[in-house]
Amino acid sequence: MTKKTTVHQATCRQCMNSCALTVTVDDRPGGRVVTHVAGDRDSPLFEGYSCVKGRIQPALLRSTDRLLRPLKRMPSGVHEPIPMDQALDEIAASLARIADTHGPGAIASYWGMMSNASPTSKALLDAFMDALGSHLRFTPVTVDKPGKLTARALHGSWMAPVQGFDEPEVVLVLGMNPLVAHQGFPVGNPGRWLADRRRRGMKLVVVDPRRSDLAKRADVFIQNRPGSDSAILAALLHVILAEDLHDHEFVERHVEGVDALRSAVAPFAPAAVATIADVDAADLVAAARLFAAAGRGYAIAGTGAHMSGSSTLVEYLTLALDTLCGHWLREGEIVRNPGTMATPFSAKAQVRPPSAALTGQVLPASGLPISVAGPPIAGLPDEITDPAVGSPGVRALLSVGGNPVSAWPDETRVSAALEQLDLLVQIDPWMSQTARHAHYVLPPKMPLEVPSYTHGLEAQAAYGAGYGCADSYAQWSPTVADPPPGADVLEEWEMFYELARRLGRPLDAKVSVWGVPLGTVTLDMDHRPTSEDLITELVAGSRVPLAELRRHPHGAFFPDPVVRVAAADPGSAARMDVGNASVLIGLRDGLVDHAAPRGAGTARPFRLICRRLPHVYNSSGNVTEANRGRPYNAAFMHPDDLAALGVSAGEAVRVRSHHGEIVSPAQPDRDLRRGTVSLAHGFGGDPGREDTFRTGSNVNRLLGRGFGVERFTGQLAMSNIPVAVEASRSG
Repeated sequence: MTKKTTVHQATCRQCMNSCALTVTVDDRPGGRVVTHVAGDRDSPLFEGYSCVKGRIQPALLRSTDRLLRPLKRMPSGVHEPIPMDQALDEIAASLARIADTHGPGAIASYWGMMSNASPTSKALLDAFMDALGSHLRFTPVTVDKPGKLTARALHGSWMAPVQGFDEPEVVLVLGMNPLVAHQGFPVGNPGRWLADRRRRGMKLVVVDPRRSDLAKRADVFIQNRPGSDSAILAALLHVILAEDLHDHEFVERHVEGVDALRSAVAPFAPAAVATIADVDAADLVAAARLFAAAGRGYAIAGTGAHMSGSSTLVEYLTLALDTLCGHWLREGEIVRNPGTMATPFSAKAQVRPPSAALTGQVLPASGLPISVAGPPIAGLPDEITDPAVGSPGVRALLSVGGNPVSAWPDETRVSAALEQLDLLVQIDPWMSQTARHAHYVLPPKMPLEVPSYTHGLEAQAAYGAGYGCADSYAQWSPTVADPPPGADVLEEWEMFYELARRLGRPLDAKVSVWGVPLGTVTLDMDHRPTSEDLITELVAGSRVPLAELRRHPHGAFFPDPVVRVAAADPGSAARMDVGNASVLIGLRDGLVDHAAPRGAGTARPFRLICRRLPHVYNSSGNVTEANRGRPYNAAFMHPDDLAALGVSAGEAVRVRSHHGEIVSPAQPDRDLRRGTVSLAHGFGGDPGREDTFRTGSNVNRLLGRGFGVERFTGQLAMSNIPVAVEASRSG
């Protein structure tokens, strides 16, 4: 057979940006093989933009490290390959035994971000957990930004979108870099969008302990002390209220709690916060005036801010800023992105009132609250190792698309807990740190081997200001590659389907977009549908029919019919609340935290802060083709701090918290604040056996409950951690 080369269009699923790709494929005797991936220059949105994470997919698909057959952990501890059917038979039998003995509540699931390759994965995992009767479904939300959901509940929400990307005149960014994270600016080419808006007069305010690429383009850059984000937000609110800069008409009609907010931020005058955050008071005043003076805009707080203090408080104050300044679409305005592959969106110029952020339930062993953001990851190890009296605890965990050992705080405790499970199923294309603990490792098909569409863009738009697409856009992504010859792999949803079939449980996939339930798809348990058939059912009733979407292989904008914000319902009187006492009391707690000793002379004079790297997405993608010979997790520090320690670039440093320690190669970064050390999450090899210079060190070994637990969400602090740093001559 002669090799035939073809070129296809597809979407990237290596992160949430969903870049449009051109994929070159060789049709060989063993199947279709991807040989080259590049950005699609004919995409109306991306215009050829893509990042290294997407372009390395040929290497990922062909990697000799990729798992192609299920593995079973034998009594010796060694994993041996077994057929997929046998693995599913044995897993189903174990789940049935655990459910019969301990009840369905003893089975938990974890859905990670790398399962975003297809809309079918999360839908069928949830359907399977429903069929089992278990409510313990964990996600990364409670690891990084749970306050996005809890704060919105406490604040209330406008029933039309935030002004967001709709011609903003000002953008305030705290603790994130959209140029790397691909969040904070609209989906597409973030650098091009920023340059275009700056030419049109948009102002930019950046708050970050690091002078990032974004910060270098800011009109006002505030290089704050880590963990002072809530104090800075309070200072901006203080100035806006003291100088009467807020949107009076909008606030008087739709907002309550202004006096309570005014009282709460009273101690946060710019001069006081300048001391707390170690910044210039004049910059705080300038930022507040710039933000309030603009007619349109938005504020967004990222992982750096949410992981460094109370996620709920940071997000609540961010929402309060936008609400006081009236940054919400009004009656008659066009909703530029009313959803594409969702049911038609109804926007109204009225308030959805505040609601409870807590469900009233807790995880029995830890007592940590279950909020609208879901059960807290921080409490799951306790549910495994120390179940409460009368509770079965967690005996089985289905982990899909994530790497808990690498991603969750307190690596040592997580590893020990996973070893105590009766059943750990890890769905993973790699022998990750978590896979090594698993009783069964099930290899899934990978992106480009499965059909999909830009479903992540629909959900992002509802997450908050600064997420999703500026306009109604979507792209279909067909299957363009085959698994390697001899592979025994399935799509993730097919695994859940087959487990349910073996257990005799029907599956009803609940369809929701933007958090709104749309309907239920009942699967035929006698005849497994194709992936394309299932996707078709999941998007039935969407604003743009799937058949129409598939007519545009490069993706397309779908502005028609135009959707405008409707008038409020007669008698609507609900108001958003910017003065919730249970949240604002956290400002006082922040004052206490920043009064703690810092700097030289203390046991741990540095502050550990998080960062993102362009070649990896959490714990995924760290391969030679992307890391340019630097597979390790560098400890970035200011050159003067390294000189004071007597450490040169590339030499090892030991980073110690009161919880643990790691060794990492030092990397000078003159853009960092002095007194900080910046490390990325998602690295590390097998606990206790990792190679610092090959697999990198797991920063989560430094983290634990001793650094505090967010009272609304159970989130653990993941940044702004006091640490000591010293030369590691043995490293």
